[in-house]
Amino acid sequence: MSPRPDLLHSLPFEPSESIRERVAALEVLSPRQIDQRLTELGYRGQTEARRAAAVLAYRHVQRLRRVHLEGLATEPGARENCLFLGPTGSGKTFLVELLFREVLGVPAVVVDATQFSETGYVGDDVRTMLSRLYEAADGDAAWAACGAICMDEFDKLATSRSDARFAGQQTTKDVSGFGVQRSLLNLLSAARADFPPDFGFTSRTPPLPMELSTLTFIACGAFSGLKGTAEETGGPKERLGFGRDVRKREVAIAERVTDEQLEQTSAFARYGFIPELIGRFNRIVSFSPLDAVTLADILEDNVLRGYAREFSHEGLELVVEPSVREWVVTRALKRETGARGLRAALVPQLERVAYEHFGAPEVSTVRLVLEGDEVRAVAS
Repeated sequence: MSPRPDLLHSLPFEPSESIRERVAALEVLSPRQIDQRLTELGYRGQTEARRAAAVLAYRHVQRLRRVHLEGLATEPGARENCLFLGPTGSGKTFLVELLFREVLGVPAVVVDATQFSETGYVGDDVRTMLSRLYEAADGDAAWAACGAICMDEFDKLATSRSDARFAGQQTTKDVSGFGVQRSLLNLLSAARADFPPDFGFTSRTPPLPMELSTLTFIACGAFSGLKGTAEETGGPKERLGFGRDVRKREVAIAERVTDEQLEQTSAFARYGFIPELIGRFNRIVSFSPLDAVTLADILEDNVLRGYAREFSHEGLELVVEPSVREWVVTRALKRETGARGLRAALVPQLERVAYEHFGAPEVSTVRLVLEGDEVRAVAS
């Protein structure tokens, strides 16, 4: 379908034939079908978050079709900027990668927020995120604009005080997270931006423009301690002086921030973010800590299956007894590191097995058993 001639003048650019063909080839799935595809790809848990992400992905494809196939201009302020917030190992970046790379099949990059600084003073300029997306799209800026950028470790941009100021702040460089936050403000709301196609390594390559009206930006972060900050902000003021009630709160690594607490912009400000930046996100999705049942499913479907395949390539059968599986899940829950804790608990045991039996043709089966509180390998 070609764009309607009477509407082309309202677009900031004229879609090329190659982009129209690529967008037309994208599979159109309903949010429910997208959610089902995530399950087929091995994603487990996070029912509410994955539903919100499925709607996000569906809207992304429909926005591409309206712009490139129907010739309709995007409405001002309709850009999708989402914040995925939740404990480490809860599947935030994994969800983004599955959605945009595997399900939708559009260019997508995941970048670490800690590598950036304001205007690239020490580190990368935030515009190099567009350079990475340009590279992922094989040097096609128009196709890159149809993709998604995920900034991981977004909470590490928090400053010690969000109202920190210094003399001449607009005329000097700020290499802290506050400077990066200011640099992100324009990028998250601009309709287009220039980026260095060579990552700024040389000055001979002129910058290229990229349309951002169809780009989806997702920030991911654990935001450890935000729940306590929100409770202190929204709760009664603490009395000062003698006779005050001192309440100590146990700070957990893995805890879910409620929707009501996410609406407290003042809590984000106290955490170390300028309110204008948080206001750029039109959707904040909270992820829950993974429970024992979900961790057991991930251990079976995503972790052990891969290791069993590797062992089979060595001519070995890997057998992990149920008691060992429960031990691994329990260790992951104690560490409060979610799915990452599964590999952290299991890998040392498997490395010892690999050291002893890889390349040993006389062994055909390796069984992991639990003796007391230790995992032992039995070969036969």
